[in-house]
Amino acid sequence: SYVFISHDLSVVEHIADEVMVMYLGRCVEMGTKAQIFNNPQHPYTQALLSATPRLSPELRRQRIKLTGELPSPINPPKGCAFNPRCWKATDKCRNEQPKLEKYPDGKLIACFHLD
Repeated sequence: SYVFISHDLSVVEHIADEVMVMYLGRCVEMGTKAQIFNNPQHPYTQALLSATPRLSPELRRQRIKLTGELPSPINPPKGCAFNPRCWKATDKCRNEQPKLEKYPDGKLIACFHLD
């Protein structure tokens, strides 16, 4: 076993069996490589994967451009750390930190607004 930390998801896709996506030091989504790359659920994971270049046109994703300032990791925002940049954020996201929940397929996700 080994831990491989990278922002280059195209490399992660080729070497990992399991993937954990983190934002400001918090796990937002974790699952098998197939679960994460074929069906990203957390908005941050969706945005990251939309920025990953794909050679095959049918595998390309519509680009999600994040707006807003990246919060300070020293002083993260209240609630979900991703809420200042998330297009799905609600008052609940701004006030409560979502717990990492295990779903029937074994995937772990920390989000109040799943697709």
